[in-house]
Amino acid sequence: MRYYRYWAKANSTRLRPNKFPVSAWGYSNESQADAEYLALQRADAKISELQQQPTDEEAYGYGLGALPEQLIEELSLNDQVVAIITRNNYGSLVLNAGNVLFADIDLPEPSLGFWGGLKTMFGNDSKESANAPKIDPGLLEKIQNLCATDPQFGLRLYKTKAGYRAAITNTSFEPGSFEANQLLERLGSDKLYVRLCERQSCFRARLTPKPWRIKMSSPPTRFPFKTPNHKQWFEKWVADYEKASKAYSVCTPLGEFGNPQIADNVELILQVHDLYCCGDPIQLA
Repeated sequence: MRYYRYWAKANSTRLRPNKFPVSAWGYSNESQADAEYLALQRADAKISELQQQPTDEEAYGYGLGALPEQLIEELSLNDQVVAIITRNNYGSLVLNAGNVLFADIDLPEPSLGFWGGLKTMFGNDSKESANAPKIDPGLLEKIQNLCATDPQFGLRLYKTKAGYRAAITNTSFEPGSFEANQLLERLGSDKLYVRLCERQSCFRARLTPKPWRIKMSSPPTRFPFKTPNHKQWFEKWVADYEKASKAYSVCTPLGEFGNPQIADNVELILQVHDLYCCGDPIQLA
């Protein structure tokens, strides 16, 4: 997994030809000072690389080698960190699993039409769809084909707000490997998700709701915090967000397919995942 405990941002000691300063993130697992030193080095190095091109590194951390996310918890098995929980740039908690494959499967939302839109607006069919979610026939066929091809294959399926989430239960996968990427693509994972898992050397699964789905604004600032005040504002937002999140779940289990035996390392990760994601609230967000 690619993650760091310490983060810092620094401006270059030189100016680009257009006189605009260049900034860069630094990161370290040793100390804050090491992160600051690397940030300065990376900022100076970017001068010759960027030339006249504008920078947009803050958008989501591409090019960093790691996402600048706040480390919340480390999960260990046999004295080895096998997963971490981070808080992403819009405030949701995310499970980063080193070798337990999660597939994020979004499906296009069906067109409801005028009357369908009214029914959804007034809640006439929301409880029914939440209490008795159905598996997309195309996805079900893909899963059945995988189980038929490999008798050892095992999968746990969840319903999410925008589609489905699948966890492979019988074995581990190396993020970015041909086998992992091929399986993600066969299940229908978005290409951006596949690329992110490969770049981060882990498989990611969001644990808590997206703020806009629970009628909350985005955080007023983001990690790493520029000042103590920024940190206080963020912590106040998190407290409000956690209160608002209690009425929602991220996903609900739909069932298990194929091999019923769950690998030990997968069992630990799924226990944590389900504890966060699959609570009593039935409203998905």
